[in-house]
Amino acid sequence: MLTESEALARLATNSPRVPAIRALVDIARVDVLAAGRWPNPRVNWDRQSVAGVTEHYLTVSQPLPITGRRRLDVQAVSALVSASSSRVEDEVRRLRADLRLAFAELLAAQARERELTAARDRLRELSGVLAKREGEGDAAGFDRLRAEREVLDVEADLVVAATERARAQGTLAGFFAAGTDPSQILAVDRPASAPAVPALDALLEQAESTRGDLVAYRHELEAARLAARAAGRSLVPEPEIVVGTKSSTASSGGVGSALTMSGGASGPFVAVHATIPLFDRARPERALAAAQAARAEAGVASLRAVLRGQVAALRDAVLQRRAGADRYRAEAVQSAAQIERIAQVAYDAGERGILELLDAYRLGASARVRQTTLDLGVRQAEIEIEFATGWEIPL
Repeated sequence: MLTESEALARLATNSPRVPAIRALVDIARVDVLAAGRWPNPRVNWDRQSVAGVTEHYLTVSQPLPITGRRRLDVQAVSALVSASSSRVEDEVRRLRADLRLAFAELLAAQARERELTAARDRLRELSGVLAKREGEGDAAGFDRLRAEREVLDVEADLVVAATERARAQGTLAGFFAAGTDPSQILAVDRPASAPAVPALDALLEQAESTRGDLVAYRHELEAARLAARAAGRSLVPEPEIVVGTKSSTASSGGVGSALTMSGGASGPFVAVHATIPLFDRARPERALAAAQAARAEAGVASLRAVLRGQVAALRDAVLQRRAGADRYRAEAVQSAAQIERIAQVAYDAGERGILELLDAYRLGASARVRQTTLDLGVRQAEIEIEFATGWEIPL
């Protein structure tokens, strides 16, 4: 037996699907390391020989990223990692919502199968009574045959319901670790009073702070602005310091070689290199940052417009489906049992025929099965509005 909260706990701890989704953030974090690494120093040895004078240069050069561009690059990439993390969390929320939908479908399938099984058992009991009465001469053979035919029809519906239940079990098992036996999954419902649906503005405010795609767009906008600042810093030359030693045979006047240093002179070597941004003035980088910022701003505006209509429609769906399910339960399901009792009494008294009695049984079973479908519709709408807004119904 498995409750919805237990199923969600198993998804978080035993399912390989959640780590597979979260691994995308770890991949994105590598870009932060790449943006923050320092350039490696370079070692250079040079030998020059002219007119009998040989000079050796042994130098070490180190670029110095001191303009702040590296720091801005790291911040921009970190903002993109935050955007990726927000989208990943949204995917995990969608996965949780899909599991809850699958759980609700399994509950509904089990309820349909249970109601049809009860209807079949009642009809079998009626067929047995009619067969006994027929043997005693108190009932016609037609009544027994008609009741047995009704049993066959319900059994056919029961086969379909069992197939749907098995399919729902398989779907739910797909959210758990490999090796989970679908046939052993039995969903257990914990009835709880449905909380009132918040107002539309409250739901939209909740969605603004919860929706991962909205938060991701904000991080991407921040990343674009940081990237534009980093591109501006690239116009400031970053120095490259070169230090080393120089040795020459010129002081002794002898003819030296690459390995003959005796009699020569040596001394320190210091230089500073810098790139002058004369032609490359980071125009592509600045244009890319501006385009990414415009895309993020447009994405936020577009999503907000879509979100308002989506949340309003989902809120109306929850309210209407709740009202419809409650009304049907109060008017149709509760009266179905009364209709069955009246039809049974009338049949036993000879006031009604077998067709009226079977119709009452069929009507009752149909009402109870339809109620499970209506309850499923309510739960589906509640789960979808929870995902769309972040508003959570206590389990």
